[in-house]
Amino acid sequence: MKTKTLFLFIGVVLLLTSCMFTEEIYINKNGSGNYAFKIDMSEMLTSMEGETTKDSLKKSKALDTIIFFKDIIIENKDSIAKLSKEDQQLINELQDLKLHMLVNEEKKQMLLDFNLDFKNLDELKNIQKKINKAQALNDKKNNPQKDMTFNADVTYTLDKKMFSRNVKLKNLSTEEFEKHTKSTSMLEGTYQLIYHFEKDIKSVSYKFAQISADKKTMTIEVDMDTLIKNPKLLDFQVRLK
Repeated sequence: MKTKTLFLFIGVVLLLTSCMFTEEIYINKNGSGNYAFKIDMSEMLTSMEGETTKDSLKKSKALDTIIFFKDIIIENKDSIAKLSKEDQQLINELQDLKLHMLVNEEKKQMLLDFNLDFKNLDELKNIQKKINKAQALNDKKNNPQKDMTFNADVTYTLDKKMFSRNVKLKNLSTEEFEKHTKSTSMLEGTYQLIYHFEKDIKSVSYKFAQISADKKTMTIEVDMDTLIKNPKLLDFQVRLK
């Protein structure tokens, strides 16, 4: 499958008014694990508007494929070379990222699952920003204004019996703030965190977190609009036994 088809569907995501975003992480005792960022657009499939979107879906009524970002990086090496050194580094750190794409118009299914095995949590620093930079490769003019502006940096740490999701707000310029507002204005729905640990969970600093019966999994669900307005909402710690 050509990468332009991949990005066509990813681009559709940003036009949707409602979908389910899920950040799921499996964390081992040594700090390694698996990261998945899933976008479920199934409920919105029947309400999409615009001839481009409809035509695109008709051409791909059934699609179930896995795409490796290392292939995208190789294919777009000339475009990447024109980016800033910082952006080049962000994209090249996605060599091992893969995307499972499932689209079935008849069954009303439209799912994207970005997946990455990591050796340590440092590899997940600003992972969504990295994914967004890779998506921006679809812009033939390579205009840096096309991709999304983030108003916070997210990092993850594991220190013996304490796991932390750290959110640091950025000081955006007026131009950057306007760009951020525009790029997130139509993002609605639910944002869900599902974190799995080898050790038992003792407590979570986020008040409304749900802990599974076996004490291994923590789940948090927030409104997307609320999260966009207050990214620090998901700055919390998980105390492990």
